[in-house]
Amino acid sequence: MAKLLSPLRVMVVDDNRDAADLIAEFLQMCGHDALSVYGGAAAIKAADTFAPDVMLLDLGMPDVDGFDVISTLRQAPRHTHTRMIALTAWGDPVMLARTEGSGFERHLVKPASLDDILSAVAGA
Repeated sequence: MAKLLSPLRVMVVDDNRDAADLIAEFLQMCGHDALSVYGGAAAIKAADTFAPDVMLLDLGMPDVDGFDVISTLRQAPRHTHTRMIALTAWGDPVMLARTEGSGFERHLVKPASLDDILSAVAGA
């Protein structure tokens, strides 16, 4: 895979540490500045410091779920343009409609291919 010309700041949020770290490392190898965060509450705190361009966000986290994260962050003007991508095991039509209605730009179902992740991060 070629390095990207415009690196983005990408926050990968998942309570599964191994999954978050693997995706973040992959994105770093592709030239992005990626940060792994291991829960919804931690993501809300880290977003102000890290200022991501894109967030890959698990939905089913035990402390604060992905829907609460996006709802909280969308209230802050600095995060209104952050591209939010759901990355979850839930891919049923009800969940797809819920993510779309919650402001997610994309919905990727785990296990998502690395090409799909890169495409979503790039906004394709």
